[in-house]
Amino acid sequence: MGVGMIANKFPGIRAATCENMAAVRCARAVNDANVLCLGQLVTSAEDGKVMMDEFLKHEFIARPNLGDGGDTPAPWWNENVEDFLKGSMEGIQRVEKDALNYASG
Repeated sequence: MGVGMIANKFPGIRAATCENMAAVRCARAVNDANVLCLGQLVTSAEDGKVMMDEFLKHEFIARPNLGDGGDTPAPWWNENVEDFLKGSMEGIQRVEKDALNYASG
C-alpha cells in the first residue's frame, strides 16, 4: 500500500495498488493508472506477472471485465461513465498544477 502512496506524490504518476484482476482492470479503465503497485505479502510472483500483463493490455475508458476469468462485463459501465471519464483527465491535470503551484509558492 505504501509504495502507491509514495509514487502518487510525483507529478504525472497515477499509481494503483491492486490485489486482484478486477482492481487491475478498473485501475486502467477508470483511473487511468500508469503505475501498478503489488503487495509482496498478498501477491505471488506468478500472479503478479499475470496482473502486470493485464494492466499493460487494458486501456483507459475501456469497459473492464470483472471476475478472475475476465468474462463478466462491469454492470455499472455505461455511456455516462465514458462521458465523465473523457473529461476527467483535464480536471486532474488542473488540480495537479494548482497543487504544485501552491507547494512552490
